[in-house]
Amino acid sequence: MHSLFGAAMLAGHNGFATVGAMKDATSAKHSANRAEVQLKLMEANLAKSLMICEALWELLAEKTGLTLDDLHNKLYEVDMRDGVLDGKNQRSIVECPGCNRSVSPRHPACLYCGQVIDDSVFKMG
Repeated sequence: MHSLFGAAMLAGHNGFATVGAMKDATSAKHSANRAEVQLKLMEANLAKSLMICEALWELLAEKTGLTLDDLHNKLYEVDMRDGVLDGKNQRSIVECPGCNRSVSPRHPACLYCGQVIDDSVFKMG
C-alpha cells in the first residue's frame, strides 16, 4: 500500500483531494470498527441480561408458585401501559400537569416548569 505522500504524488494535481479522501476513508473504517465492537459488547450484555432474567424468573416461580400464565398476564399488563401492544412500555407525548405544555417521552421532566413526568427506573433512554 502506498503512503499518503506517495498516493498524493501519484495523483498529480488532484493529490490533496486524494489524501483527503484517504483520510476520510480511514476515519470511516475506524468508526465502523468501533461500532462493531460496541455492537458485540451490547449483544453480549443483552444475552447475559436475558440469562439473569430467566434465572430470576425460575427462582421466583419456584419460591412463590407463580406460573408462566401469571408471567404472560403481567407482561401483557405492562406492555399495555402505554396503550399499544408492541413489546415496549415507553410513554408517548404527554401534557405536563404543572404547565399544560406538551412533553416529549425523551424528557423525564418538563423543559418549561421542571415538573417530573417520568420517574420510572425502567425507562430506556
